[in-house]
Amino acid sequence: MTPEITNFMQFALEQAFFAIGESRPNPAVGAVVVKDGIVVGKGRTQRPGSAHAEVMALRDAGELARGASIFVTLEPCCHYGRTPPCTKAIIEAGIQKVYFAHSDPNPVVHGKSRKILEEAGVEVHEGVDACILACVEDCSNGESCTECRVFEFTSSLPLDKASREAEGLAVFAEVERYFEAYDYFVSTKRTFVEVKSAVSQDGFMGCVDKAGNHLPLAITKQGANCWNHELRAMSDAVLVGAGTLLADNPGLDVRYAAGNNPVKIVWAGHHEFTADEISRLKIFSASDAKPIVFSCVAQPKLLNVAECVILLNDSFAENWRAMVDDLSARGMHRLMVEPGAGLARELFNGAAVAQSQNAQPLWNRLDLWRSTDSSVDIALENLIESGAVKAGLEYPELPANIVAKESAVIGPDVLTVYYPG
Repeated sequence: MTPEITNFMQFALEQAFFAIGESRPNPAVGAVVVKDGIVVGKGRTQRPGSAHAEVMALRDAGELARGASIFVTLEPCCHYGRTPPCTKAIIEAGIQKVYFAHSDPNPVVHGKSRKILEEAGVEVHEGVDACILACVEDCSNGESCTECRVFEFTSSLPLDKASREAEGLAVFAEVERYFEAYDYFVSTKRTFVEVKSAVSQDGFMGCVDKAGNHLPLAITKQGANCWNHELRAMSDAVLVGAGTLLADNPGLDVRYAAGNNPVKIVWAGHHEFTADEISRLKIFSASDAKPIVFSCVAQPKLLNVAECVILLNDSFAENWRAMVDDLSARGMHRLMVEPGAGLARELFNGAAVAQSQNAQPLWNRLDLWRSTDSSVDIALENLIESGAVKAGLEYPELPANIVAKESAVIGPDVLTVYYPG
């Protein structure tokens, strides 16, 4: 039987996902302590003022931490803030080796921790090197190391040099992707806005009934759906417009991935929700935290079921930026936007205007899934011919200045990742 690869940094990243929302505005970090190839301690960042991931993992390991290694998704802190430095805790616990995947862009930490640890006699590895060295055979901790992730990696290869490097590079790419929003937040003090959409082979994102109402269209298959839920899990908040909310009635929960539910946000625009709409929409009856509704009009019916923020600017772009300002002040690193046609059009038009004015972009990353399965469009044609729907709903034209930087294929669905030009 061919031995399988597991990666301790991947396991640390799995811990980090459960800190999202809990640690805000601090970065959501995960850590595991490993001794003799076995995970003996694990931890994630707690709420501000409480222990960081490294301290939680060291506490979990207890005396087994002495002489062990620690794998951390982010460079350990080395300064006194609300809590003592993690470098101090690592040294005092007797850790022999430290592996961290991502350098902290915070200038009070960046590049300083390694020197402190090495001066104390601790061996340190970082970045790609740390992720490659985190590869070992089998999962001796009994935990699953192959959860669906935003960047999937193969875990059934023999542990030769090439496979170890491929595995480590894949995990490193995933960690970099995970901290993309945090890096942006540290440098700009603003929330990273990530837009996710899906279109059929012929460019449709939904359909329209005879009354002009927008209706959902099942486009992507389970692999892409898992990816999308993973993105929800790594986001502080997920946003839909009023049109999508009324058409799809989504719960906006994380179901196909491991992690916490994001804060639910509604872009109401000029739609005033009625009592009937509120009573049937899942988002307003969920048992978790109340959703946040950003609205250009008063929402008297939402008084007891949502937090409402009224936007009073003249244009969509001004109101959108005001919303991002609000989320940034709350310490949210990543906002996932799942727009309908109307909201997507506003975002794309606003992006072009923002670039012409050298203004802050309205979004930072676009994940566009396109199905290669013709059956989606055939089904839509059949619905139109039967009179069940009036027409397909086309996805808005993409801005001319955007740049495609990444791509991936999961089953019949192709992902292209765009950034503002």
